[in-house]
Amino acid sequence: MSADLLLFNKHVEEASFQMGVDDGMWGIADENPQPLTIPIVLIWILTNFGSSIAERVYFRFDISGYPSQAPTACPWDITTNQRLQNDLWPKGNENINSVFNPNWNNGTSLYCPCDRMAIHGHVQWQNDYPEWWWRSDFKIDKYLNFIHKLLNNVTK
Repeated sequence: MSADLLLFNKHVEEASFQMGVDDGMWGIADENPQPLTIPIVLIWILTNFGSSIAERVYFRFDISGYPSQAPTACPWDITTNQRLQNDLWPKGNENINSVFNPNWNNGTSLYCPCDRMAIHGHVQWQNDYPEWWWRSDFKIDKYLNFIHKLLNNVTK
């Protein structure tokens, strides 16, 4: 088993990840009809932004090089096992529309300071968003907290 997978497995067993699972904020997807292979993992995040009905948004995470390298994620359709269609990506306020921009990077990643693809060329984010700028001592729940707060309009 690779070091990145070992660390990921260790991190999802820790309290910071499990508290999110216990609170119904996120979880490892078990609904996927086809097995994904590491370094790919599907994680859902609960959202009720813009709706009174809470629903899961699924993300396909590439965790290769984790945690030395930031993960990268995109919204995922678990029924087709493909990237979520552009018109189904989360939409909302300016921040949501910026992070969930299917036209950025061919829709293969989120535009945020904790995503591996987005941090390239955005060094200023390290100063602008130090709490979210990926560091090698971060765990997957840092990225999940970022998305959950954004999708649930949490300001703290």
